[in-house]
Amino acid sequence: MSRIASVKVKKALTACKQAVSSRVLAFCVMVVCLVATLSVTAANLRLTYVTDSNGARQVILTSETDPAQVMNLSGIQSEEGDRVYYTAYSGNLAALNIERAFSVSITADGQEYPVKMVFGTVADALKRAGITLEGDDYTEPALDQLVSAGSTITVHRVDYTDRVETQAIPYDTEYVYTSLYFRNTGRATTVRHGAEGQQTITTRDRYVDGELENSIVVDSTTTVEPTNHVIKTYGAGAPVSPLTGPDGTTNAPASYSKVLTGKATGYYSRTGKGSSGLGLGYGTVAVDPDVIPYGTKLYITSTDGKFVYGYAVATDTGIAVQKGEILVDLFYETYAESVINGAIQVNVYVVG
Repeated sequence: MSRIASVKVKKALTACKQAVSSRVLAFCVMVVCLVATLSVTAANLRLTYVTDSNGARQVILTSETDPAQVMNLSGIQSEEGDRVYYTAYSGNLAALNIERAFSVSITADGQEYPVKMVFGTVADALKRAGITLEGDDYTEPALDQLVSAGSTITVHRVDYTDRVETQAIPYDTEYVYTSLYFRNTGRATTVRHGAEGQQTITTRDRYVDGELENSIVVDSTTTVEPTNHVIKTYGAGAPVSPLTGPDGTTNAPASYSKVLTGKATGYYSRTGKGSSGLGLGYGTVAVDPDVIPYGTKLYITSTDGKFVYGYAVATDTGIAVQKGEILVDLFYETYAESVINGAIQVNVYVVG
């Protein structure tokens, strides 16, 4: 019996020894794994400083790197327009900075547009608000100005409207002087009645925010030219004829071949051409071609100098001059002026 009992005791002791060894091994493995896990976790932990520009501050120990998660753990949150900077340093230090946005107020098109931003210009604020400028629209302050907390921006809308109007162009009064009126120096004759012209004026109105700011003329086009009012009146020594002498002026000639003195009368004709075939007008005279050949250049003035017909060309003839009753017959473009001329004693200078 004692031998059998001894064998049983030995078997029991062996089994106990095996059981203890398995538990210890399992425990050791567990401890090793735990230590390894803690080591890995500890290696990934960072001491993170969370701050904002208003002075809030938190320090947390975490392995999180996502800024949103870090802010959740710290209790400091970003808001609309805030700028978040996350910086990881070498080792186990990190910083997450929140730059708080300030408010900027924009007034445009009759509405208020509040925006949040941490830095930028007026142009940046408009972009954030989704406001665009067109044409000559402008802002106060200017687009390149930096904004700050409490800044207010006004957007001014600029529009243009063109107006086209028809306006009258006043005519001028033109005076033609003649010594023909030497017998009545107060006489004046209307040669031509004046007439107003017309022009189209384009005016551009500039509106700022619906209010008229200014108007400027951008185009002026004459559609009908005005006609001057012409008055013929007395002028001492003023010649009737518009022709000029060798020096290009209506002044008396400096040299001439001879002077003929005699009576001059005035005449008017609707034929348009003289006996020489040349045209008739102020500065053409009728002569006896045997005395003064056709085409001769003359200068005619009264003997007392009060009347000046001026430079003339011999282009016509007549019975009175051919009979020698008068020296020259002076042409006028109106019958009334030919009557006014009457009979005048003149000097006729032959200049060419």
